[in-house]
Amino acid sequence: MAVTQQQLSYLKAMGIPVWVSRDAVDASLFELDTKVVTNQASEFKIPSPSSVNNKQTSPTTISHVAKASSSLSHKGDELPAKTPPKPLVDVVAEKPSVKIYTDCTSLDWQQLQSAVIACKQCDLHGVRTQTVFGEGIVNAKWMIIGDAPKEEDDLQGRAFTDRSGILLDNMLMAVGLDRTAVYLTNTLKCRPSNNRDPRKEEFSACVAYLKRQIDLVKPSLILIVGRIATQHLLETKEPLARLRGRPHKIFGLNTPVVVTYHPAYLLRQPRDKYKSWEDLKLAQSLMNKMGQSF
Repeated sequence: MAVTQQQLSYLKAMGIPVWVSRDAVDASLFELDTKVVTNQASEFKIPSPSSVNNKQTSPTTISHVAKASSSLSHKGDELPAKTPPKPLVDVVAEKPSVKIYTDCTSLDWQQLQSAVIACKQCDLHGVRTQTVFGEGIVNAKWMIIGDAPKEEDDLQGRAFTDRSGILLDNMLMAVGLDRTAVYLTNTLKCRPSNNRDPRKEEFSACVAYLKRQIDLVKPSLILIVGRIATQHLLETKEPLARLRGRPHKIFGLNTPVVVTYHPAYLLRQPRDKYKSWEDLKLAQSLMNKMGQSF
């Protein structure tokens, strides 16, 4: 066992010879400060046997010597203090809490709408004027899903009510439809402040409502308008330009899904209107293949 310099100092001060292997002890341990050793030896000097026999030792002296010897003995046996291991609870990282959202799987239309109105599953409930549930016929063959309510939608409690809604009506008319023959809704039921893009956690809080709406409507075709809604529902970061022009699936359903630009985007970029027209024709052709009328 390794011998420390402190242990050697105490043993020498007590006059106890130490025999150790040079391989076990570093040479530097033998280079002791003689002045310190001398002082320690004088302070803790133990009477020789002859002096004990010739001179009566008082109980107090014996007690002091015993205490000093005991103290030195214990100090010599001490090893360098080690830092105790940290408790397991400090080592194991805590798992993030999983938020549980409303179970909508068995709700009817009235119950679902009531759940949306009372919803406080994300911070948007604190900034909304009112929820925007959706509108249209509940057994529509076409279901149109947008990104999130805009400012005018938030004020009126209806989907697609501003200028983009007028353009959407015109787009539907181009394929022989109007909003009374489809079901309109958004991925979010509350308007994000300043019309910013919806956040992932906000979509997660609302997606169960949308799934239940799809279950209840049972549409023959779903048309998603807008980049945000498209990327969230298709669970991809691919740009909308690469996703349009072909059918998709969402939520494991067999219902064909067509994606296109949001009417609000087309108002800013009218040169892309012809692309949305191509997407509408794709949706129309898919309906024809299924033998579905409008």
